[in-house]
Amino acid sequence: MTRIAVVGDALVDIVDGRTVPGGAALNVAVGLARLGVDVDLVAMVADDEPGRALVRHAASHGVRLARTPAPLGTATATATRDGDTMRYVFNEAGVRRHVDVTPLVPLLDAADLVVVSCMALDDASQAGPLLRIADPAARLVVDPNPRPGYLPTPEHVVRFREAVERIAAQARLVKVGDEDAELVWGTEPHTVASRLLALGARGVLVTEGPEGATAYAHATSVHAPIHAMAEPIVDTIGAGDATIAAVSAALAEAEITGTEVGEEWWRDVLDDAMAIAAATCRVSGGLLQLPPR
Repeated sequence: MTRIAVVGDALVDIVDGRTVPGGAALNVAVGLARLGVDVDLVAMVADDEPGRALVRHAASHGVRLARTPAPLGTATATATRDGDTMRYVFNEAGVRRHVDVTPLVPLLDAADLVVVSCMALDDASQAGPLLRIADPAARLVVDPNPRPGYLPTPEHVVRFREAVERIAAQARLVKVGDEDAELVWGTEPHTVASRLLALGARGVLVTEGPEGATAYAHATSVHAPIHAMAEPIVDTIGAGDATIAAVSAALAEAEITGTEVGEEWWRDVLDDAMAIAAATCRVSGGLLQLPPR
């Protein structure tokens, strides 16, 4: 069975007065498990009620949770709808999140793929160890997944951008959303993709919500539209996480089997990912949903 380690945020979303286990990395980890992957999640989770809810949620989906210290408690995020997107206000634990992977590098090295999602990359002590894992050019997938609430000053944005670019230069794949590109680079995501490829990234995945996704590699550019569905969109929480989970599962399998990751491969994988993302938007919360076959 394919084994993937996910590193990043796990928190409790508060949506319309309800508490829902969430956080980008937790969503990705659970999504991978729902796709049949053996998953470890490295995240900051305290021994408090929100933290215990996250532990139960991870365990219920077969995700092994390696908890890093959380002196300020477990992170929470209050979500409000803004058109077709969600805006978040984080508690102090969320704003000051810290995931130190240094003691867990052996766990990451044991995985077929390492997926990083929504880490405080503006903090060098958290960003640096990610490049100490074995063979990042074949094994490291990064979804920076920035949030305005995590980058309160221009200095935070600059540090975050510089760290993403350093990591991207050695990574297998980097995901860039349209809102991410505007927040961190002040431009549109396809321009960012070109920059990251020029810096050395082996691949970049651009996601643009209802416009679908585009995969770039040095010899390949493939676009897939989001799938149309009869059911109405409930919310967009977890759509990007479902996309990166689907692509990462396929990428890990390709690396293990020696499958060529070329244009035809990307067309099939992106089409599946866009179907999964569309299905995920038809339910409340960030739990990856499989589309009807």
